[in-house]
Amino acid sequence: MIVCCWFCLTFVYSGFCGARSKSSRGDWIIEPSAKDANFIHVAGIDSPGLAGSPAISLYVVDLLQKAGLKMPPNVNFNPNRAPIITPKVGLRGLKMGPPGKNDSDGKDEAAMAKNVICKCEKVTELEVVRALKRSLPIDSTQGIRKRTRAGMGHCQGDAENYDCECRVRAIISRENEVTVDEVGGRPWPATSTLSQRWVYKDEAQKEGLEKRMNN
Repeated sequence: MIVCCWFCLTFVYSGFCGARSKSSRGDWIIEPSAKDANFIHVAGIDSPGLAGSPAISLYVVDLLQKAGLKMPPNVNFNPNRAPIITPKVGLRGLKMGPPGKNDSDGKDEAAMAKNVICKCEKVTELEVVRALKRSLPIDSTQGIRKRTRAGMGHCQGDAENYDCECRVRAIISRENEVTVDEVGGRPWPATSTLSQRWVYKDEAQKEGLEKRMNN
């Protein structure tokens, strides 16, 4: 007998994959190239690379300076950037609804701050626009996802849930003044292991899974 607790398939992420770099040295490689001292290797950054990234960047800057790179101070640099995400207290002050119901014209910040674009992560229209207004250009929903988490919730941008993927694409299209077709979106054939959200051998398998899920 096989005993399995009940779980909802709609709460299961389709799949994730990643490449963790490994070094045969057993340590990170952060050093000038043996062939060109102006080229700095930063490779094999395993755990805890994310936590160590600030220190790594400072070390690389030091290596570049020793290699002869001139680094005059940028008098216009502001190290204190305004946040993109606004902390939320539950759903207080937020509005959800079908596409178009709460959408703004892109000018009313008060309306944009209330309009939820991603229900799972409670990302608002204003937060998406803030990300788009930063100096680094964004032309895809993937770029917004990395900066705001829109589309990274349990539904993974499911069109049958809140369809945040299409909502984000519409905002990018509006703010960048391009057509929706020019905005990158899922599926990502070059980076994804799956071409669609749900992958079934055939309709019979899909119906069987749904039947077991609902029993």
